[in-house]
Amino acid sequence: MAELKKAGIFFSLSLTVTRTNFETVTDQSFVQHAIDDGCRLFLFHEFTPIREGTDEWVITDAQQEAMKDLVASFRRRFPALFIAVPWDEEGQGGCLASGRGFVHISATGDLEPCPFAPYSDTNLLHVPLRQALQSPFLRAMRENHALFAETEDGCALWKQREKVEALLRRATG
Repeated sequence: MAELKKAGIFFSLSLTVTRTNFETVTDQSFVQHAIDDGCRLFLFHEFTPIREGTDEWVITDAQQEAMKDLVASFRRRFPALFIAVPWDEEGQGGCLASGRGFVHISATGDLEPCPFAPYSDTNLLHVPLRQALQSPFLRAMRENHALFAETEDGCALWKQREKVEALLRRATG
């Protein structure tokens, strides 16, 4: 971070917020230290389990509720940008996955709705991005956005994963 700061390069921290690291990554001294080191964008992601046996990493209801206030206080206090997902999605009409705001490209080239919904019907090794964004699955996800609009209690795609999987099955016939 010191080298990036010295070179004047804008950089960010992407932080996955879990039950056990919540106090650390939301601590004002942690944020201040990162800003002092040159960080100007903080992206907080609520941990979403995508593998069995990781549910205990999910933040508690009290932590989830506290996150909105913490991010609001960071925005008032610190000279940096703060984005919190899924908390900030509510103001944007719900989940921004599937090309409504972003998509995720896996290490193997699969184009997925987001990192927390590792489902795909297209791979960038076989088609260009512009074409992949119009895949039957991503199109179905966008057309059925109302199923995933509610993000107040965490990741809508994870909570509705059976519906996501059903859309994938229909898209891949």
